Amino acid sequence: MSELALNLRYAIRALRGNPGFTLTAILSVAIGIGANTAIFSVADALLLRPLPYADSGRLAILWNRSPGLDIAQDWFSTAQYFDIRSSHRGLEQSALAIGGFFNLTGDGEPERVGATRVSSSLLPMLGARAAHGRLISSDEDAPGHAPVVVLTHALWARRYGADPLIVGRSIQINGAPYQVVGVLAEGFELPHEVLPTLNGTDRTEIFLSLPLTLTGARNRGQEDYNILVKLRAGVSVPQAQAEMDSLTDRLRRDYPDYYPPNGGLTFSVVPLLDQVVGPVRRMLMVLLVAVGFVLLIACANVANLLLSRALARQREMGLRAALGAGRGHIVRQLLTESLLLALSGGAFGVCFAAWSMQAIHVFGAATVPRLRDIRIDGTALLFTFLLSLACGLLF
Repeated sequence: MSELALNLRYAIRALRGNPGFTLTAILSVAIGIGANTAIFSVADALLLRPLPYADSGRLAILWNRSPGLDIAQDWFSTAQYFDIRSSHRGLEQSALAIGGFFNLTGDGEPERVGATRVSSSLLPMLGARAAHGRLISSDEDAPGHAPVVVLTHALWARRYGADPLIVGRSIQINGAPYQVVGVLAEGFELPHEVLPTLNGTDRTEIFLSLPLTLTGARNRGQEDYNILVKLRAGVSVPQAQAEMDSLTDRLRRDYPDYYPPNGGLTFSVVPLLDQVVGPVRRMLMVLLVAVGFVLLIACANVANLLLSRALARQREMGLRAALGAGRGHIVRQLLTESLLLALSGGAFGVCFAAWSMQAIHVFGAATVPRLRDIRIDGTALLFTFLLSLACGLLF
């Protein structure tokens, strides 16, 4: 331990004695490590962390596709929802949703809010909990029940002053009375990137009941609905897709007027995480490779600087060897200097990465999914520390 402290003091004194070299080396490492830390933080948030829903690895969204008719991605009809719910055995749960804008009046100025009509299974399937009251019940999926609404925590706090007595009251939505049956727990969100409804907004603030009549099982013309599903434990996405393909084969035979043979109707099963990050996954992989090369170039530059400096220090090393310093002691001293440079570069790299995070939040609001989850946390700091050690050993 005393040798380490001695080596560290000598390394600091040696680096301070050559400020031009030290500053150049630290800045080179800082840029490389900072870029890697920033991109790792984005990749960690988008690709490695699960979505904030219960059993998110088993959640999937369905898409209606007919490549023969140039329909790459479409929504569903209520009849198709009934087909899937009654025939697909690999699904533990399924839910129907349709989004839009609604006018909220009373208790303040009129307000246009994002709303989603949902079957009662959707919120429990995602693990949503009610902070006050309850969620939509299965009885309210059937016609004849009074329409009900569940408020998000943010809307409840903003418009109704976090009044718990709002539960049980009637509020006006599009000029019609809806009974408030519950308020969602704080933090639950269902953004458009997770549930891209046909006419929805970026953020759902109220969830309305979605009663379906018996004619809904026969309505194949209005394809405006989203379908979210939860796979049974042990059922893989390819297995679920194979069963879905069998279902669409039968639908093409049974309803040729709706699904012509040349259309190639299929219902695609897309893991929910892929739905959210799919558009940026490839770009993120390219960036990870690119910043990796930036770091390698930075390490090569620092290695060259250290080599040039070592040539200039031959006399010093020869003198230290003549005074009794062994080869191992000299190697440990040089390694201490390298690690000190790398860790210093890593510290400045964190500052560079933090600035990059601010830029991503400012300029990536419209293109980067899960933006709120992207941050420099303990995992990113550990990655930076280990990367700095690796750089110190490498160069």
